[in-house]
Amino acid sequence: MYAIDAILLLARLDTLALEIDSLRKLNEFVENYDCEAELYAIVGATKEQVSDFRIKLHEAESMVSSNNTPGDAARNMIAGLYNSKIKCLPEFNDRVAALYVKTQNITHTEDQSGEVKLTGEDMYTVVYGDVLTAISLKFYGTVNKWSLIWEANREEIEDPNFIYPGQKLKIPLTK
Repeated sequence: MYAIDAILLLARLDTLALEIDSLRKLNEFVENYDCEAELYAIVGATKEQVSDFRIKLHEAESMVSSNNTPGDAARNMIAGLYNSKIKCLPEFNDRVAALYVKTQNITHTEDQSGEVKLTGEDMYTVVYGDVLTAISLKFYGTVNKWSLIWEANREEIEDPNFIYPGQKLKIPLTK
C-alpha cells in the first residue's frame, strides 16, 4: 500500500516539475515581451511618432486652456490629432476626444487690447449612468474639474451627487 502511494506521489512530483518548467518559460516570455511596442505596431507608429504626438497633444491642451488662441487654430490642430490613429492608444484616447468636443463650439473675440480670447461653451445632455466626474473626464480629460460644471449649472443641479437623464448642462471652457 505504501509502495502505491509512493509511486503516485513520484508521478505527482514529475507533473509538478513539468508545470514549474512551463511556468518559468511563460514568465521568461512575459518578461521579454514589449507591450508598448506591440501597441505602437497596432496603430502603425514608432516610438518617435508617439513622442511627437504626445508633444503636440500637450501643445493643443495648452492652446485651449490658455484661452488666448483663435478658435480656428485650435480646431485645426486638434483635428489633426483626432484624425491620427495614434489617438487610439489608451494614453491619448480620452484626452483627444475631450479636446475635440471642446473645440466644436469655440469662437473667438478680441478685447479692447486686441488680444484674442476663446469664448463659448458646450452643451451636454445627461444620459443614464452619468456623473459629473465622468462628464468632466469626457470634456476636460480629468475627473478633477467636475466642480466647474457644477458651478456653471447651479440653477440646473441642486446636489452635485444627483444628476438626471435629459438635463442639459453647460460645459464651460477652462481657464
